[in-house]
Amino acid sequence: MVGFYKHDIPAWMDGTEALSDGAYRAYHVIVQLIMLNEGPIALNERGLAGRCNQTLKLFLRHLDELVQAGKLVVADGRIRNKRASQELDSVRKNRENAGKGGKISGERRKTPADFENEAAKSLENNNQDEATLHNDRSLKEKRREDTPIVPKGTEPEGFAEFRASYPKRSTAFPATQARKRWLEARKRGAEPAEIIAGAKAYAAEQQRIGKVGTEFVQTADVWLNKQRWRDYAEAGPAPKLFSEPVAAVPDDVWRDRVRIWRARSGYWPWRPSPPPDDPCTAVPRHILAEFGLSPRSQVAA
Repeated sequence: MVGFYKHDIPAWMDGTEALSDGAYRAYHVIVQLIMLNEGPIALNERGLAGRCNQTLKLFLRHLDELVQAGKLVVADGRIRNKRASQELDSVRKNRENAGKGGKISGERRKTPADFENEAAKSLENNNQDEATLHNDRSLKEKRREDTPIVPKGTEPEGFAEFRASYPKRSTAFPATQARKRWLEARKRGAEPAEIIAGAKAYAAEQQRIGKVGTEFVQTADVWLNKQRWRDYAEAGPAPKLFSEPVAAVPDDVWRDRVRIWRARSGYWPWRPSPPPDDPCTAVPRHILAEFGLSPRSQVAA
């Protein structure tokens, strides 16, 4: 795996200047993956689309743009990049030269006494019973000891229910990052029940406005990091349709809120009032009429 490599910034900027924003994002992700993989990567369309935070259809369009621009080559189910291949060849040659240099340098530093000692040791250790047992451990083994092992299948309290309750998105659920944010929220004092309740309320909202299964659903890790469950905290019984207002909200404020709700495709953070198309909304009747709106089904006050 190549974690670091030489990056020609002027050449990169000149070479990507004509790309669209989405194609630039896809190109950047694919090149990084090629370098990490130290060679061409598999054409896993859905996986790469998720990495790029794009829908599958949008990613394929950007991939085609990159192929047409000569930035990428797709063949035999794999994606290649000419410049990345050149850089990887350079990395491999540097590794070979470094290995040779280290061995030669070590031999040059040995004194005649060192060679005599090595010869004596090799003679002493010809007897297998008397040979020295080395206790050297590899760096990987030491890291295993330093890193606590978490048994597979174990989850933090309540996390599995949260994951099941959270609305589906167009990309895979970010389990690792979401688990990390969940633990951070628990350390700050949040209870599993309140987070799960918020996730269920959020899922119901996204289902109602038709966003479940799309890229418009916020990723679970971001949702947890922003403590969005607080937006859905219960605030007592929901008001009945056109009953007493949530507060003394001026008409102009209601109008601004409805405009934002329309412009942002159903985003409505002004609780405890439900959104304008909800039967229990607190938006005044005459404001709804101005925008040509009416709740789906009216309930008696």
